This record gives sequence, structure tokens and C-alpha cells, in this order.
Amino acid sequence: MNHNGNVESYPTWIEVDVSAIENNIKYMLDLTQQPIMLVVKANGYGMGISEVSKLALQGGVTWLGVARYVEARELRLAGITAPILVLGMVTACEVEEAIRDHVSLTLYSREMAEMVSERARQMGAKAAVHLKVDTGLGRLGVFAEDALDLAQYALKLGGIEIEGIYSHLAMAVYGDQPLTHLQIKRFNYALDALAGAGIHPRWVHLANSAAAVHHPDARYNLSRLGSNIFGMLPRVVDPYPPELRRVLTWKARLASCRVLPAGWGIGYGQTYITSSDELIGVIPVGYGDGFRRIPGNEVLIDGQRVPVVGNVCMDQSMLKLPRPYPMGTEVVIIGVQGSQSIFIDDLMKRWNTSEEDIVATLSARVPRVYVRN
Repeated sequence: MNHNGNVESYPTWIEVDVSAIENNIKYMLDLTQQPIMLVVKANGYGMGISEVSKLALQGGVTWLGVARYVEARELRLAGITAPILVLGMVTACEVEEAIRDHVSLTLYSREMAEMVSERARQMGAKAAVHLKVDTGLGRLGVFAEDALDLAQYALKLGGIEIEGIYSHLAMAVYGDQPLTHLQIKRFNYALDALAGAGIHPRWVHLANSAAAVHHPDARYNLSRLGSNIFGMLPRVVDPYPPELRRVLTWKARLASCRVLPAGWGIGYGQTYITSSDELIGVIPVGYGDGFRRIPGNEVLIDGQRVPVVGNVCMDQSMLKLPRPYPMGTEVVIIGVQGSQSIFIDDLMKRWNTSEEDIVATLSARVPRVYVRN
């Protein structure tokens, strides 16, 4: 659900700060002095794939990156004509759609080359591909020493245009790691091998959000960004950079506030029992929305941190409140209220996961509202 309507209509909603996205794009364009591919997979990092893609393109982004073709199809159906790269697998049927929709594909094996070539030649067309090199992440791609062989094989098959080449860094987000430098070295080996054979892809990209900031030698001529444009930490080992702005806020309204007597159990499993008369509030937010059932959760109400008590339910959570509040009082799950804040990186530590995992699993049933702060 993606809306620009009145937030008074919703019991819980996510606010996406358009001006923050614009600020972060401008900062990265100024820093890198090169085009940006914004990765908008997983519903635009949970912020609405079509909406944030349009905003980003207006803000200066050149390319869009998606994980699956169904995401590229959604963007084309939304009227977006910008270049799109599918970073993951496609099926044989999707190859034909991609060619018709002018969507670029990732080439990562001989088998993939054969499938793409066959479909493209049947259509009397060419498929634009970006050759994927596995420099150390261990996912899709060929080793650097095999990149030239795959490129030549694909071109010999016909129906394929190698418009790009890329790899993905495994450790850049964790600080200055030896593997990052080794991956850059391996990627350069592949580039040199292709160049020696007269193959010069137009787009060369390796830098992710962390490397684009901290490893200028990984930028080449296209930065492939996600986290820092969407207001998350470029590197988990650093404090939040002052040049970037946070994008996502998650709010809800208090559904109930009442006194429960001593010895009253709260929630499934009765993991919390009131020790005296306690004010217990309920918010319409649960694990079905992406709020994890993990001990130690807190939210903000009236500028104060309050604990979540009992097990988080699928659609609701219970709070221990310091005083009575009326139904409809605003509660912040992610964001700022008064002098207090709970950011995605705070939840990352509490939930022992990544920021990307958190935003990617925010349920589509929570309305997204686009604001300018």
C-alpha cells in the first residue's frame, strides 16, 4: 500500500522523507562525480519501489537495479523508462520480456549465456547484459580469470551485447578489510583481460554504498548504491555521517490504554505478568508488519521510551505506560520523538541483523506516506 493521503486515516504508517532522499542523492553525486545506479529491490528497501524510483530519477539517479525481473516489470508498468539492471536470475520466458522492455540482465554463466542468446536470436534482437564477476562474495558470477572466456563465448553465440561488467564487495560495510582490496585487484584483472581482447563494456561498477564513500578506487564509472541513499549506515562500524539524512519513520496510534491488575498475564505464552496494577497500552503493530518478536523492544510515546511487554503478536503489541494516554496518541517505532530516537541501526543491534533485513521485511500492508521534512 502506497499512499500520499492524510495520515489521520491510518492506525500505523511509514513516512518516507522525500527531501532526505534528494539530499542523499545529491551528496553522493557530488562525492563520486559519476552516475548512480540506485538499487530498489525488495520494494525499494521497504519504501515503495515505484514511488522512490520516480523520486530518485528526478533527483539525478541514472540507473535502477532490481533483484528479480518482476520488480523491473513493475517499474515499466509504472511508466519508468530509465535503464534497469536485473541483478539476479531470470527465467527463459523473462528473457523475452526483458528484451522487449529494454531491461538489462546479469550474465553469470555459460548456461545463462546460452539461454539468453537462444531467446534473443529467436526474436531477432539483442539482449543487453552485464557480466558478473565473483571476486570473493561467493554468489553469482565467474572467477576473474574466467571472465574473458565467458565474454567471448557469449559474443560468439550471438544475440548478446555486453554493455556492463560488475562485481559485489563482501566486506566493505565492515570497515577497511583486506578482502575489499583483494576484490578490487581481482576485478581489475578481469577488466584488463577483457580490454586486452578488445572488449570494453560501457558500464563498469563495483562500489556499493560503503565503498563509494570509503574506496574511491572501487568507483569506476557507476556507483551501485542503496543503503546510504535510503538513510542507513554506509558502514556498520562508523557513526551516522552528518552529510546524510535518515529517510524512514514508522509511526502508530495507541489503540488502548487500561489498568490491568497484579498477576495479570500479557500476550501469548504469558511471558510478562504484571507485578502490581499497571497501565498497559496496545498498538496496532506486530510481527505481521515487520516488528520482530524479540525481547527488549521499546517504542516512543510522549517523547519517552517505553518497553514492549509480553510477546509481540502478529498484529498488535503491548506497552507498559508511565501514565494514561488517550486512544490515538502517536507512538513512534522508528524515528524521533522529542529528544528521544530509535533508528534502524538501533534495531539492527537489538535484533542482531542488518538494516537492510529490517526495511526489506516491512510489510506491504503498512501504508507508505511521502513527506517533505
